[in-house]
Amino acid sequence: MAIAQTKNETLSGTDKVAIVLLSMGDEFIAETFKHLEKEEVTAISKSILNLKTVDTETVTGIMQEFHIALSSMVEAVTGGRETVKRVLNKTLDTETAKYILDTLNLERETVPFKELSTVSPRILSQILRNEHPQTVALILGHLQSEKAAEVLMQLPEGLKIEVTKRLATLDAIPEEILHDVDNALQKQIMAMGGTEGRKVGGIGTVAEILNATDRATEELVLTELEEENPQIASKIRELMFVFEDIIDIDDKGIREMLKEINMQDLAMALRTASSELKTKIFNNMSERAAKMLEEDMEVMGPARVADIEAAQQRIVKVVRTLEADGKIMISRGANDVLI
Repeated sequence: MAIAQTKNETLSGTDKVAIVLLSMGDEFIAETFKHLEKEEVTAISKSILNLKTVDTETVTGIMQEFHIALSSMVEAVTGGRETVKRVLNKTLDTETAKYILDTLNLERETVPFKELSTVSPRILSQILRNEHPQTVALILGHLQSEKAAEVLMQLPEGLKIEVTKRLATLDAIPEEILHDVDNALQKQIMAMGGTEGRKVGGIGTVAEILNATDRATEELVLTELEEENPQIASKIRELMFVFEDIIDIDDKGIREMLKEINMQDLAMALRTASSELKTKIFNNMSERAAKMLEEDMEVMGPARVADIEAAQQRIVKVVRTLEADGKIMISRGANDVLI
């Protein structure tokens, strides 16, 4: 069962590794898995599966712990604006260094309210509801219109009106005042715990990660999971390849699939398919078979979404079986190259 993780709970070492990897993104995880032993991949995958929501403070603490562990093994490496300036001025002539620095905009002042892009509208609206309307208008004026709209919608009715009035008549504000407001706002955000905890882990996350790995890793993890929990393993497999993904199978594979599936299932499954997928299916059928399928779809009465999805799942299972038998290939992205 998926569990919510908070700062008050004790996380295992494997759980912490899973959280660090999830913070890095699916592609990073897939690449990391290639360099681990099968037992390690399986253990981490199980932790990812069981994780649900991790609050921001817990994630930050684990990342800091990870950083300290790295720092104890290697000499600290410092980057940032000053490091770039020092290196460029030391290694390049003055004119070239200045050109690169100008291109990178390193000499410019920091942009006020830039950090707000990572703060959720919910938290931001909670902070701003106690501020003066002029201050709120000033801050919303520096957000992207979509995010400003989300924040505005969550403010109290009276404040919405006052903020909108001031926003419409907002004049130029001295940079010093903007930075003062920004600094004060950042302190409030930190006091509230920064951004909201984000959902990590779960069946969907495991499916996305395994989709990005090679087949050997995928089968290793799923085989282990099937022994422990066949139901969860089945759900992961279903999420890893959906009916619409059939469009990525080559024409030879489509024709192989058409030999094995039930045509009534296909007629039902195509009810909600994209026009591109329908075209690909029809193009790989004989003219007579395509016409019969079109007629079946036309005379078919209204169908429940559940029935359509069930037909699609039956076809997906056939596709997965054909792939396991080596009769068709399911594309796994840019790294899945035929030689």
